[in-house]
Amino acid sequence: MYRIGLDIGATKTKILLISPAGKILRREKILTDSFGSPDPIINRAGDSIEKLIAEEGLQKSQILGVGCGCAGFMDTKTGYIDISPNLKWFKVEFGKKFSKRLGMKIRMVNDVNAAAWGEFVYGAGKGKGIQHLVAVFPGSGIGGGIVCNGKLVEGATGTAGEVGHLIFRENGLLCDCGKRGCHEAYGGGMPMENRMRKLVKEGKSKLVLRMVKGDISRINTRTIADAARKGDKYAKMVWEDAVASLCVLCANLVSVFNPNILVLGGGVIEGNPSLVPVIRRFVKTHSVEYSARAVKVVKSALGGDAIALGAAAMIDADQD
Repeated sequence: MYRIGLDIGATKTKILLISPAGKILRREKILTDSFGSPDPIINRAGDSIEKLIAEEGLQKSQILGVGCGCAGFMDTKTGYIDISPNLKWFKVEFGKKFSKRLGMKIRMVNDVNAAAWGEFVYGAGKGKGIQHLVAVFPGSGIGGGIVCNGKLVEGATGTAGEVGHLIFRENGLLCDCGKRGCHEAYGGGMPMENRMRKLVKEGKSKLVLRMVKGDISRINTRTIADAARKGDKYAKMVWEDAVASLCVLCANLVSVFNPNILVLGGGVIEGNPSLVPVIRRFVKTHSVEYSARAVKVVKSALGGDAIALGAAAMIDADQD
């Protein structure tokens, strides 16, 4: 049967119509614009999904369901979202509301868990006979996803894979989660950029200020990496902390989970693909020897489609 996949981001939502063979038939991107309440995106996404189905000449009865990848803490089976910080959603019956609007089955998945499953089913792990995959996606923060024995590990409360909140440095930088020293505080894109902006405001990096023509809102991870390569002391500090965090995190995950494949994706990787061989070398020399030998460290094969594809693939994964 056909299926629908959604990637619900803070600003935009991607919608994919996927064939029974896993081919993307149609895609649409709409504004999320749903801070504080899911109702606006439920209505807009519902309209868009019905339009895509009609344009493809299909009936709703031919659609297996709708998989929704979203950041936050949720009951993935019922679609109840306890908290989605990016969207300011708290204690929301998203799944029930969306299912009622569309008259279709809804399956919620944490966004990077969805990306991991997407890579396993359709991407870097497809057709390779693998059973064990770990995904690390540093974007605004750092998310992770784990596939063991061919099953997505969601945990007791659907929150497995929060690898960005493993501790990198005791009593280190303050993380948005409220704790100190998390990997995300060092290797997440937004914390890196905010840290660099603070240093520039303090007058500590004239090179970065020149690179962004005086507009510090333009500072991104690529700016930081480029300034570090040009010898800027403060950019080098921020960038080297980020690289160290991501390397240590990935090496530890490989040692713990012994995957066949480690998939790296997210905005930080997409913007700085040279990180992939750096992390690969570190994993090979710092993970447990037998795990290091077995694992392949690769860049995401699905890129920006990983979350929506993985969410769609999860619709019936529980039945396997």
